[in-house]
Amino acid sequence: MKKFLKGLINVIEVHINAVIFTTMFLAMVTQVFMRYVLDKPSPVLHEITMYTFVWTVYLSATLAHRYNKHIRFNIIYDMFPRKVRLVIDLSFNVFMTILFLISLPPVIKELISYSFIESTILEISWTYLYMVFPVFIILIIVHNIIYIYWEILELFVGKAPPKEEELWD
Repeated sequence: MKKFLKGLINVIEVHINAVIFTTMFLAMVTQVFMRYVLDKPSPVLHEITMYTFVWTVYLSATLAHRYNKHIRFNIIYDMFPRKVRLVIDLSFNVFMTILFLISLPPVIKELISYSFIESTILEISWTYLYMVFPVFIILIIVHNIIYIYWEILELFVGKAPPKEEELWD
């Protein structure tokens, strides 16, 4: 089960995200070519670029969270001993997990209400276009639960989490 879950998360955060990013990049390049070389802008490509950008941002944010690579202002944080940092991280991760768990049902309810609204050009239901937000929330919750587990283990047992090899190393 653990291997399946890790593989599924990897497929979503890495492989699907790579396909969406490539689609966005190709749509943008084609759009620039059509607009400035052929003088015929494409509203379809513009809409594809907008929605793939949103998906790329949210899926990339979960990947950055997975490896703890978000931008941080941690000048004061780094001055604390490891145990104090663990308590701070644990508190923050528990708080954010609770917040995301509370927000998930209303987000899904709102997403379902978008089913009758369609995008202007492609006429795709907004449910599919904005489905990335609950996916983002679920992935962040999963990563936070893993962080909480390892932070509690390190805080009380002293066992440090195994370092997952980063994709870009």
